Amino acid sequence: MKNLSVMGFAACAILVLAGCSSVEVPIERYYRLQPIEADAPDPMRAGTLRVYDLQLGTALDSDRLLFQSGVSLEPRHLARWVAPLDRLVTDAMVLGLSRARVCELVKGSADAGTETWSLHGRIVDFVEAQTDSGSEARVTLELWLERDGQLVFHDEFRRVVPLAESGPDAAVVALSHGLNHIVEGVVDQMRSLELFATAHNDKQAALLAQPPR
Repeated sequence: MKNLSVMGFAACAILVLAGCSSVEVPIERYYRLQPIEADAPDPMRAGTLRVYDLQLGTALDSDRLLFQSGVSLEPRHLARWVAPLDRLVTDAMVLGLSRARVCELVKGSADAGTETWSLHGRIVDFVEAQTDSGSEARVTLELWLERDGQLVFHDEFRRVVPLAESGPDAAVVALSHGLNHIVEGVVDQMRSLELFATAHNDKQAALLAQPPR
């Protein structure tokens, strides 16, 4: 009887261990922003743009993706950004503006040399939000452009992208789209002020003014 009891205990232990092995352990996932596609070079392509590191709002200072419902802002515990959010957004702006092919060169804040314009700003909103009509990704940047220390423009760029379903995967795609639309908005603003055309004409005039060698 004792042997049967021991065998029964062992069998139960094996079944318990087998059951435990089938339980999925939650795994943290790391996300990065999706880059914008490169455009064809603009005929008026000119000038050098420096993008300074964007400032991150205190409420957004987290390495996790954020979910907002009403006034509540919660981190998604198993969804992290692969790098600090301000660094990711700044790098995405540099790459996006470079791939817009409207400037001869787009630099980061630490790159050597001079620039025609400098872009500065703050990340105001970068979250997935729940509304009465469903989930949406909200991206808001306050940006200002300077030339030789003088303000060229100062504006708030905001994009809201509806989500078919809530979740970190869909949110990252939508947040990337929202940021890419803001990049396009910055380019459109600079075009509307004829900044590229002016820089292009200034360059051509300087080349013509150079004495022949």
